[in-house]
Amino acid sequence: MNTDALTKLRAYWEDLRADRIAPYRSELDPRRFEDVLEHMFILEQLGPDQIRVRLGGLALCEMMGMEVRGMPPEALIDSPHREAFRSHITAVLSAPAVLELDLLAADAQGRPMRGQMLLLPLRSDFGEVTRILGCAVTERIPVRTPVNFGIEAHRITVVHGFAGDGEAPGALPGFAEPAAGFSGAPSLREVIDNPAPMVSRPRRGHLKVVPER
Repeated sequence: MNTDALTKLRAYWEDLRADRIAPYRSELDPRRFEDVLEHMFILEQLGPDQIRVRLGGLALCEMMGMEVRGMPPEALIDSPHREAFRSHITAVLSAPAVLELDLLAADAQGRPMRGQMLLLPLRSDFGEVTRILGCAVTERIPVRTPVNFGIEAHRITVVHGFAGDGEAPGALPGFAEPAAGFSGAPSLREVIDNPAPMVSRPRRGHLKVVPER
């Protein structure tokens, strides 16, 4: 299991936030963690009880067997554990806090397959903690999709720091969200209008590095 991806992302996030409660989403520079992009995702809070996947790496799409943008993140979690998972996500945003999850699922042969997930709070351009930077890894590539994980253990660490004021700094070059699709390609729509996104094949363009001009 590629736990190095979790360690590297956590260290980058800690360095970026410095003494603040959370870094701005626009401060993320994917060139610093390009080798773990496929395991990453970003969640966005659209309302009090509405959280959706804003960006999803290829590994997450492969776990679900479909495009994950616009999906509720609890779709990855087995039904008996979803309420607890939603509660944990709420804590990440409200405390704010760092969440670590030990996950367990079954593969196509019924063998146990372990995974880990890391969730890190982010601030929007308005300074509110309404984004989450996530990373999920498994001990082997799933051959049956979708994968629904149970939660074996969780660790929540409340973040202490300076909240800060003012708007976010300018976005660093490189962290590009997918552009809105043209009218002839209806398989993806804007997240706010897409509570139940249509299925499409995973593509590597979800999280990408754009050369600086």
